[in-house]
Amino acid sequence: MRRVKKMGGEVPQPRTKTRSSRFENHSVGRRSILWISLVVLSLIAASCTSEVADTTTTADPGTPPETSAPEPDTTPDEPDEPDTTSPPDEGPVTVRVGLAPPPAVGIDPVLINDEAGLSLLGQTGEYLTFSDSELNLIPVLAESWEPNDTLDVWTFTLRQGATFHDGTPVTAEDVAATFNGPIATGNAGSAYETYGMEAGAAEVVDERTVQFNLSRPNGAFPFFVSSDNYNAVILPASFWESYGEGSYEQSFIGSGPWINESYDPGVGAVYIKNENYWGDNANQPDRMEVTFFGDEAAMITAFQDRRLDVLYRVSFTNAQTLEAGGAAVSSVPTAQHRQLYMDASAPPFDDVRVRQAMALMLDRPLLVEGLLGGFGVIGNDHPIWEFYPMYDDGAVSQRSEDLDAARALLAEAGYPDGFSAALDTLDFAEISDLAQLVQASAAQIGVQLEVRVHDSGTYYQDYWCAFPYEGSCQPGGNESMGIVNYGHRGVPDVYLGAPLLSDGQWNASHWVNTDYDQMFADFTGAPDLDTQTQVAGEIQSLLWEEVPFIVPYFIDFISVTAPNFEGLEVTGMGHFRIIDAGFTD
Repeated sequence: MRRVKKMGGEVPQPRTKTRSSRFENHSVGRRSILWISLVVLSLIAASCTSEVADTTTTADPGTPPETSAPEPDTTPDEPDEPDTTSPPDEGPVTVRVGLAPPPAVGIDPVLINDEAGLSLLGQTGEYLTFSDSELNLIPVLAESWEPNDTLDVWTFTLRQGATFHDGTPVTAEDVAATFNGPIATGNAGSAYETYGMEAGAAEVVDERTVQFNLSRPNGAFPFFVSSDNYNAVILPASFWESYGEGSYEQSFIGSGPWINESYDPGVGAVYIKNENYWGDNANQPDRMEVTFFGDEAAMITAFQDRRLDVLYRVSFTNAQTLEAGGAAVSSVPTAQHRQLYMDASAPPFDDVRVRQAMALMLDRPLLVEGLLGGFGVIGNDHPIWEFYPMYDDGAVSQRSEDLDAARALLAEAGYPDGFSAALDTLDFAEISDLAQLVQASAAQIGVQLEVRVHDSGTYYQDYWCAFPYEGSCQPGGNESMGIVNYGHRGVPDVYLGAPLLSDGQWNASHWVNTDYDQMFADFTGAPDLDTQTQVAGEIQSLLWEEVPFIVPYFIDFISVTAPNFEGLEVTGMGHFRIIDAGFTD
């Protein structure tokens, strides 16, 4: 699904799903795994058909929401094509990457929960399997895997010859120590819950064989041990024996193609090629220099000044600017999406008619075009992305804007004049702009929303689900509405589990439906793709009707490189690989 795309144009229509047959070559049958804001102001004007009442927008004290950065000025000089650090035929080759800085937790395999951090963790560390940009599951440290007949025991055979950076071999003991260790109680806790995995469930069979004993059947379990679960990077048993918060940054030990040479929090990192890597990395550059930028505009300027070769993720507006200057722009369709959740446990959102009305107030094509520049696809209020193999395209019709129907539903629910509520969200990407558009759309049906934008730490701590998890979502602050980001996954199991199960750790909607809980069990335990597609259709229909949260759109991942740099591989999750990549003459 990776493609090079010219900027602008119409909102993309649903694309033809493309799937590789590589799944079938990894000791896994189809039966068991295959299913596996300036812009905002103009959009508000375009979306509103009546005068919008005044509403209040506030921010977390001391943390005002950032406005869209001005586009970098490219007029003084017409830049030549960005330089390479050193041509391929002139000695060692260095590639320079621009990246947002990892958050306060740094590069920690237990606590990491952001794109920048996971992208760096994946340079030095590796997973049993790798979930690529086309939803294929690729063998990495595991060369094969196989379930039992009931899909609750999975056996993985490790690759021969894989070693950690210190020369010690990767063994089943390391794998078991990784999954039975601290990551079970860290950021990966929701994934453990979703896939029926518990600490202690990884069992060493022999040096190259490890067995996972699940608490319930799960046909997509190999995605749990993949790069989709970025906390599941395989590290030595000796590392886990002495693990402490922040200890990974003392060694950056792993089996990956890059060895960390230096790391300066908030500034950058330097990596050198792993000359003893188990895989084929003959074309890998010799050195990678990563520079952190807290501001995307500054990163764009650095690229235009030829101080960077790769921007692994940028906004569409800045990608458009860089493409005009000769840069290469590509995008990957992803299952990443925003969830606009509503507290279904209390008025007014305990009435399904109110939740349906809120879903009908949005002009989704306008959101995709205006907020994403067309780099995305319209959502339909469930998280089963149209490119997933189990997606049922006939389950429900596409929900579209219908203000009259929305007002009628509110009147039936006892709110003919609307109501007031708070809408809390975080300052991330286009989300604060989305909140303003939701606010304007709601005003058209009489609903007055107070938008409150918080820094991500405050939002996740006090307004969404408090950390640490204690078995279920622990909300704080206002519980009316909120917008949260969900990163890409190769299968939708986490989306369908953590935020939707009655006892789900991320159930910010407080929606409880025992019929759904059974559907989820049937979905994860489905013995074949046909069965899972049937259950997926039932889930799509139920969520579309109940609307515990709104999914307005799914988001493409946009990357930019110098025109003479080729071979960058980016996944929807946010991993990037520069192994078979380099500069052209």
